[in-house]
Amino acid sequence: MKRKKKSRIIMVMVIVLSMMISFTGCAKEKSEKKDGEIYLYYSDNDQTSLVTVIYQPENTSGIEAVREVINRMNETSTEPNTVTAKPEQVEINDLYLDDKILTIDFNLNYEDMGTVAELLCRSAIVLTVCQIEDVDCVNFTIEGQPLCNSQNEPIGNMAEADFIDHGKSDINSFTKTDIVLYFADSMGRTLVPVNCEGVCNQNTSVEKMIVESLVKGPKSGNYTRTLPSNIRVLSVITREGICYVNFDTGFLNEIPEVSAEIEIYSIVNSLSELSYINKVQISVNGSTNKKLRDEISLEFAFSRNLDVVTG
Repeated sequence: MKRKKKSRIIMVMVIVLSMMISFTGCAKEKSEKKDGEIYLYYSDNDQTSLVTVIYQPENTSGIEAVREVINRMNETSTEPNTVTAKPEQVEINDLYLDDKILTIDFNLNYEDMGTVAELLCRSAIVLTVCQIEDVDCVNFTIEGQPLCNSQNEPIGNMAEADFIDHGKSDINSFTKTDIVLYFADSMGRTLVPVNCEGVCNQNTSVEKMIVESLVKGPKSGNYTRTLPSNIRVLSVITREGICYVNFDTGFLNEIPEVSAEIEIYSIVNSLSELSYINKVQISVNGSTNKKLRDEISLEFAFSRNLDVVTG
């Protein structure tokens, strides 16, 4: 039963991204690598984004190259703010390569990772090994069973292109973007769509900009803020139509002057205005095993709700 429950909250996901994971650039700004070198993907110390370390593999193709780079990326790096993305207790039972599809089988401890940690781990591995010749995509299994998404459907093969950040912009450039934010009306009872303009750069995805704009609150007195002003947005990651928003504990402890339902769907509806987002998964410090004000469970992803919207 634990396995089934856990598989529902494993998101196939992370991690972009602001956590930000800028997939392709999926990590924070990369150094240039030379011919034959690859990027090893790690997590930063706060488990909010991926970072890269350049590595020259001895093997350049086939299963031996896969084993080499996975072993290397699971070793502690000497680079600052760089830790292994795969927790030590999550072990690889086996891996095999067939027709350019790499299958990696993990032990049951994989299911004990939080949403953000799982996303980082999966993203780091896929992005690393897909640089190897003969590896086009990666399939994850747990004790021989397919890794599943929130609908308990097998995730299947994952490729580097699956982790592209929709909000990525060029280095040192800033992009103005029209967004729609859902704030509460003046009475705080319903949501109202508000057309706004936001600015994002290479370190901020459109998704994270939207959530941080909600935290900042409305500029007009005609609307009521829906999120506490002093909460931290730890990460915002988009994968396969699901946007993963990770807050600090202030999301649970600080209560705005609106209902829990209005608070949740202010986030969900605002992000769902982006064409590539179908659902939103909210977590607190990487955990979805929480309830907002003891009313709304965060275990499952939320879909847009227009029943709470006026205007």
